[in-house]
Amino acid sequence: MKLLGIFHSYSDPSAALVIDGKVIAFVEEERLLRVKHANSYFPTLAINNVLKAGNLSINDIDRIVQAWDCPAYDDGQMQAIYDEINKRYPTDDADRAYQKRHLGQLSASSQKGIIQQNLKKYFGDQKFPPVEFVKHHLSHATMAYWQSPFDSTLVLTLDGSGEWITTGWWSAQDGKLELLKEVHIPHSWGWFYSAFTEYLGFRAYDGEYKVMGLAAYGRGDPFLRDKVSKIIWYDGEGGFESDPMLISRGKRSHSYYYPDQLIEHMGQSPRGEIEEVTDWHKNLAYEVQNHLQEIVLQMTQYWVKKTEVRNLVIAGGVGLNVKMNGYLYDCGVVDDIFVHPLCADAGVSIGAALTFENAKQPLKQDLLRDISYGPSYADDEIEDVLKLCQLSYTKEDCIEEKVAQLLADGKVVGWFQGGMEAGPRALGNRSILADPRHIESRDKVNAVIKYREMWRPFCPSMTQEGAERYLEKFCYAPFMIITFSATELAQKEIPAVVHVDGTTRPQVVEEKANQLYHNLIKEFERITQVPCLLNTSFNIKGEPIVCTPQDAIRTFSATGLEALALGSFLLLKSN
Repeated sequence: MKLLGIFHSYSDPSAALVIDGKVIAFVEEERLLRVKHANSYFPTLAINNVLKAGNLSINDIDRIVQAWDCPAYDDGQMQAIYDEINKRYPTDDADRAYQKRHLGQLSASSQKGIIQQNLKKYFGDQKFPPVEFVKHHLSHATMAYWQSPFDSTLVLTLDGSGEWITTGWWSAQDGKLELLKEVHIPHSWGWFYSAFTEYLGFRAYDGEYKVMGLAAYGRGDPFLRDKVSKIIWYDGEGGFESDPMLISRGKRSHSYYYPDQLIEHMGQSPRGEIEEVTDWHKNLAYEVQNHLQEIVLQMTQYWVKKTEVRNLVIAGGVGLNVKMNGYLYDCGVVDDIFVHPLCADAGVSIGAALTFENAKQPLKQDLLRDISYGPSYADDEIEDVLKLCQLSYTKEDCIEEKVAQLLADGKVVGWFQGGMEAGPRALGNRSILADPRHIESRDKVNAVIKYREMWRPFCPSMTQEGAERYLEKFCYAPFMIITFSATELAQKEIPAVVHVDGTTRPQVVEEKANQLYHNLIKEFERITQVPCLLNTSFNIKGEPIVCTPQDAIRTFSATGLEALALGSFLLLKSN
């Protein structure tokens, strides 16, 4: 069965090609379009790219699958949900307009029309495969469970919303998922965190990681803790409730993502994007992050006790909160944890196809080791680009040896190899690399390449031996999706990748998953005795991660990068 999974309803549209349960290709539209998040775009470039990767045409596809239960917008289910919410809470014209817009745009007939129209515009007027719809949270859960290392586990899905669901708890065993509990709109952790992202002067559905990074610089504040606790709270039965009038409903003069009542409740005006970040903002970020962690921990404790299952799988956009993930692991309430690296909505195009496949033919569990699903470029293709750009370069027999020495000498290097990683993290194929031994490396990358806020941490790529040396304890962690407590040795030897709170978010690199990158780290270790590199995504602030050699060359030329490794080719800037 050849399935084309797509996601396009909100931001981060994407496409995935899945054949007989195996992911052949996946790419986010932003990487090809070069517009971050590609909001409101249909993933036509992504669809064409994954089809080319599989040597298929659109007519070879058996089904197009979208991870949204669009028939629920036709048969009265969503209307009934909205009616019930409107009875329980004050409703204004903006709330009703939002509901009406969703009922129209997300209906099955509307979505099929949008998909057909965009495919015709790109591929021409022809007959296209049938379109199928699957439940959003089920897609998150299916992908995360079947690509996890656990046969028996709890599965937690939590995001803004998928249809009317915002959080799901599942029991997974022997290849079967059983739903334990759902939390419905308007109660949502994703909406809660996005509201405070905007209130703190960042952009919702983009700047949540800034709030998370800022939280480490804050301190506990009883006044703010009390205010936050009255917005969202544990329900005592493995879920949570909230006051929607402080998160998502009512008059919104300052932001689409939070109501004016939130400002009244907090007692302070929201921060403007260019305003100074004060201790008050840092402390609020701390309390928002801490409250999320504590309530999710209470939910987890409830379901661990009830099921006696001590493994946890996490999916959904809130799963990108790496501090929450690390907190759950550190607290010892679960024995092991797996967070899917494509837990946000962009990755759910894979989940859509896997969910449809699983309904027809049960999937086999397949541990996720590598997510280099994107475009790759052979050396001859790269050299053609270099010649066209009239650039000076050398071809290296052992590119990792040259780059390791440059890094040891304090240079910052762009590293472009193999297939592009999926998701928001650079994992050694589209990376900017630096020496983790010196704080100056971190500041240099921030100041002349990434152009981002100085409080945001950088992350390490390390070998298994490095993880044993630098992490207090750790689990399967190849995707930079969980934070761990750093050892004293780490704080001494690799301070550039240890956050102010003593944690680090590592990629533990397996040789069989990425041999060239593993070789690079080992070569750096041979020179420096440190089995670790500072690794951040190959892009500048506000742009998607680079995809093509041309993207890499533009970024190299326009920033303070000192060297660029493109396949086997090395480019150096003159001093």
